[in-house]
Amino acid sequence: MKHWLCLILFICFSLNIFARNPLEPSYYAAPPRLPNVLPEMNTPGFWISRHPHPDTLIMTSGMIDKYNQRVNKLGTYTKIHLHSSVISGITIRNQIKSLLSTIASIGKYNSAGERTQKAVLDSLRRNANLEKVPLYIKVRFGFPVKHARQRFAPGLNNLNKEVFDIEFDEMQNSGYDIGTPTVFYHDSADGKWVFGACATSTGWYLKSEVCFLPQKQWLAYQQAESFVVSTAARADLWKDAQASQYHGFCRMGTKLPLIGETDAYFQVQIPVKDSLMPGYIAKEDASQGYLPYTARNVYKQAFRLLNMPYGWGDTDADFDCSSLLKHIFACFGFKLPRNGLQQAKAAKLIYDFGPVANEASREKTIINEGLPGISFLRLNGHIMLYIGHYNGRAYVLHDTWGYRAPAEDSKDDVYVINKVVVSDLYLSKGSQRGSLLNRLTHLSAMH
Repeated sequence: MKHWLCLILFICFSLNIFARNPLEPSYYAAPPRLPNVLPEMNTPGFWISRHPHPDTLIMTSGMIDKYNQRVNKLGTYTKIHLHSSVISGITIRNQIKSLLSTIASIGKYNSAGERTQKAVLDSLRRNANLEKVPLYIKVRFGFPVKHARQRFAPGLNNLNKEVFDIEFDEMQNSGYDIGTPTVFYHDSADGKWVFGACATSTGWYLKSEVCFLPQKQWLAYQQAESFVVSTAARADLWKDAQASQYHGFCRMGTKLPLIGETDAYFQVQIPVKDSLMPGYIAKEDASQGYLPYTARNVYKQAFRLLNMPYGWGDTDADFDCSSLLKHIFACFGFKLPRNGLQQAKAAKLIYDFGPVANEASREKTIINEGLPGISFLRLNGHIMLYIGHYNGRAYVLHDTWGYRAPAEDSKDDVYVINKVVVSDLYLSKGSQRGSLLNRLTHLSAMH
């Protein structure tokens, strides 16, 4: 009798421990290959063979430089190398306050699904150390020494806009690769964080993930005439030419100064703590200089990222929808903004969809007007690369967390993709949000 009683108590205890929170959403796994996607569509060759001019040079390096100058004027990608050595403390204090205000408004829940406590936000404000911002700040210059997180506030709290939306940590602003030129302004109260900016965004960095260098050395690194660009999704970096001492990795589009080479490796400069050191990257993982901007090369780079995990704000050195495009086009020398809306505006507008609700006419516009391999399709909160059409359907490559499908209880079922995929534009059709196609706002192109 004792044994049965213990078993019942154990079962009850277990059920209580593992009982599911009723607020926690239910998700379903998306199929490995999405509807209407043939196996061969997941290869670059399928789309290259359907492109009318895959090897035509779309823009020269000079034309790309002019594009970058135009983006600079839009204010969405700054000339970080021209940054002054002194900046107003009021400017930085206001930037910090703005980010704290943003996280207070969108970081409504913690990772346990509970309302964010005022004490948590107060702690982040105290750590921001606003009262210690001087009237004038002596700017420090440096780089990430590994993939560095950029946060809205100086802390690792996972704060969410929706209950249990833990995959979307609103504290995460972005993430940047080793060697990204960065300026630093202000230290947190606990000494673990530093507030700074790169060419595309501003936020808090862990000091353990960055280095500080003299301004002249920082500038020389950026202005090196010879350089390589990483072309692999993630390229290994080595301390030695025999590739036996691992240093770390860099993602696609990372630019590193070239200082030598062996038969199989480029020797490059790598930022480490308060200095630069020689490192090595395999020639198969990098290009000496930027790649020629052709549709073939865009397809090849884009499909190297197929099935890479989704990472909101570059969490864990993965990509989200806009950073995917930013890193692909960095291989050709483009300096894309970080945000999808800004990327759509920085490209040449082909069509503004407006309120038109007809899916057929929208798809026809994309097929007739879109430039395969170099066109962006944007909707609110998402951006995609248009890769071509097949049997009257337009297809995209994009990094997405999931899609919705109508359910019997009038709510939507959520299917998790969580990676870079090829899909048509009918994902979420019939759901409360509607298909990707019906939610499009802009068609633009990089030419």
